[in-house]
Amino acid sequence: MKSRAVWLVMGTLLIGWASKARAEVPPVGNVVPDTSTFFNGKPFDGNGVQPWYDGGIPIVNTDKMNLNVFGRMQMLGVGEIVPDPVRAHQRVYSFIQESRLGMRGDFEGYKFETQLALGGENIVESNQPNVAFTLLDMSVDIPLPRLGKDTSLKVGQFRVPYSRENLTDTGYMPFSGRSIASDAVGNGTRDYGLALQGYKDKLAGTIAVMSGAGEDVPQRYLPENFGIPEIVVRAGYNDGVDEDIYHVVETDLGLKQTEKAAYFNALFSKDTQIGHSSALNLNLPYPTMMLSSQWNPYIDQGAPNAAAMQMGDIFMVGGDAVIRKPLADGNAVSGEAEVNWGGYQNLYGEIHMATARLQGSYLVHQKYEFSLRYAAIDTGQTVGDAGFKASGDAVIDEFTPSFTWYIKGQNVKFVTEAPVYLNMPVFDNTGPGGIGSYVMADMPFEASAGTGAGNTTVRAVVPELRMMVQFLF
Repeated sequence: MKSRAVWLVMGTLLIGWASKARAEVPPVGNVVPDTSTFFNGKPFDGNGVQPWYDGGIPIVNTDKMNLNVFGRMQMLGVGEIVPDPVRAHQRVYSFIQESRLGMRGDFEGYKFETQLALGGENIVESNQPNVAFTLLDMSVDIPLPRLGKDTSLKVGQFRVPYSRENLTDTGYMPFSGRSIASDAVGNGTRDYGLALQGYKDKLAGTIAVMSGAGEDVPQRYLPENFGIPEIVVRAGYNDGVDEDIYHVVETDLGLKQTEKAAYFNALFSKDTQIGHSSALNLNLPYPTMMLSSQWNPYIDQGAPNAAAMQMGDIFMVGGDAVIRKPLADGNAVSGEAEVNWGGYQNLYGEIHMATARLQGSYLVHQKYEFSLRYAAIDTGQTVGDAGFKASGDAVIDEFTPSFTWYIKGQNVKFVTEAPVYLNMPVFDNTGPGGIGSYVMADMPFEASAGTGAGNTTVRAVVPELRMMVQFLF
C-alpha cells in the first residue's frame, strides 16, 4: 500500500517537472481574479501561491494551475521515570514520530490538498482489515461565488473543525506534539464529509457534516440503523492569525503586527449502528477518550450482540482564543487559551469530560522560542459506574516547559521539553502474566491494561524529557 503511494507521488513529481519544463508562460499572480481572495481576503503572492502553502517545492506554476509538494520528518527521543513494580522505572525511547508527504495547489480557483503518513504513525488499531491509517488529507475547496466571494464547499477527508489545538499543524508547534487535552477533545483529528466555510471581513465560520467514523473508512455496505451524522460548527473572529479555519499554526516567525482570534466550537452526533458495532464505536485509528471503550464503559456495552447495543449521543462545546504581538528586534510574544466540555450518553449510562489548555511563548530574534503549556483533563465522576474505573476522579495535569531552536526557520528546528504530569493514571499490568506499567499520557488507549485480576490503575507524578528534530520542506 505504502509503496504504491510512494510511486504515485513520484510519478506526479515527474509529470509536474515535465509540465514545468514545457510551460512557456511566466509565473502569474492572481490566477483567477474572481476567487483569488478566497481565504479570508488574502490574495495570491507573487508566485501564484496562497500564503497557507508556506513551504514546499513549486512543481507547476502556469496560468491554470499551481502545485507544491511538501514533506516533513520528525525524529523524537523520550526519556521518562515511571513507577513500575515489574520493569525498570527509567525508560528511553526513540522513534520517527512523523514522516509526511503531500501536495497542495490550485486549479483554476479550486484549491486542493493531499497528505500521506508514511511511517511512525502509520498503524492499524483493528484486528479486522477495516482501516489502514495512511491517508491524512484528500480534499478540494469548491468556490461558491453566489454565496460570497470568500465562500466555499470543502469535500473529502480533512481536519475536524473543532478545537484550535486539534486544527494546528504539528509541524508548526513550539512543542513536540499536542497536549494531553487533545486526547479527549472533539471526535478525533480528521474525518471525511462536506463543510461549508465562509469569511466576511474579520468574521469566519464553517459548518461540517462528517461521518463520525474517523479516517480511512473502507466501502463496506453493512446493515445499519441510521442516526445523525456528525455536525461540527466553528465560528468566530480572526483579524489575521489564521489563513483559514482549517490551517492553523502556533508560531508565526514573520509576525508583523498584533493579531488575535477567538472561536466558538460545537459538535453533535447520534450514533449509527452498522454491522455488529457502530460508527462511533469504530472511530479509528485515534478515537477520543470519550469514544473509546477503554474510558467509556457504555459505548460498546452489549457488543457483539447487535440487538443489545444502544445508539448513543455525543456532544461537545468549547471555545479558544489566541493573541500574538511583535516586539522589537524580531522578538514576539503569544498566548493561547482553550476550554471544552462534552458528554456521551445512551440507555446504559452517561459520562462527561472537560479539558483546559493555557500556553504562552516568547520568541527571541526569530531564532529561539521559550514556551510553557498547562493542560488538564477532568474525566468526570461518572466514569466507572459500570465497574470500569480506569482513571479515578482527580484532574489530570500537564506542565510542559519547552525550548525551540529554529536552525533554519520551521524547516529545520530542534525542540527540547520537559513535561511533568501530575495525577497521571498509570495502568499497572502486574497480574498473572503482566509485563509492567503503561502511562496514560503516552498510551491513553491502553487503559484496560490496568483492569482485570491482579491489575490496578494508580495515580503518579511522571516526569519526562523529550527532544525532537524536524526537517520540513
